[in-house]
Amino acid sequence: MMNPMATEHKAPEISDAARQLLAGGDFGGEPLRRSATVERALPVLATGGVLHSWFVPVTVGDRLAAFFQFLPDGTLMRFSSFQRRPDKFDDCPASAGWLDRDRIQERVAAQKRSDETIGEAFLTFARVPDRLVWAVPLAKKNGEARLLYVAGASVYAPPPEGTIG
Repeated sequence: MMNPMATEHKAPEISDAARQLLAGGDFGGEPLRRSATVERALPVLATGGVLHSWFVPVTVGDRLAAFFQFLPDGTLMRFSSFQRRPDKFDDCPASAGWLDRDRIQERVAAQKRSDETIGEAFLTFARVPDRLVWAVPLAKKNGEARLLYVAGASVYAPPPEGTIG
């Protein structure tokens, strides 16, 4: 798998692009633009650890209000908001569930088997790029490994390859 740190030099540039787009007024409403913090871009890895895209969280207080997703070259892929009402943020998901790697790994620890060790969480997607998840590898001393996905408060095993759903 690719080392996400190898791409980190591009993260500030991607975050700056998101800030400019948000400030430009075409994305999000005025309450979001006035209250938001555009966080550091996080690499989204595809199969084999290849950089697929960048996830740029937009937070308001302790809430994940929205996000941008960019292709590796900085082209905007999408903007998505969790707001149900333009002037409210309390119904947005807690940002820690999506941005705090320690909390993400703690969720996996509850489903870890006694003979497994937890690897480093990385951002990826479940089958299609619009289903962002954190993947956390678990390994046994004998070399066996499995992966668990974390999406907010949900922890689950990826569906088998070649299946639908």
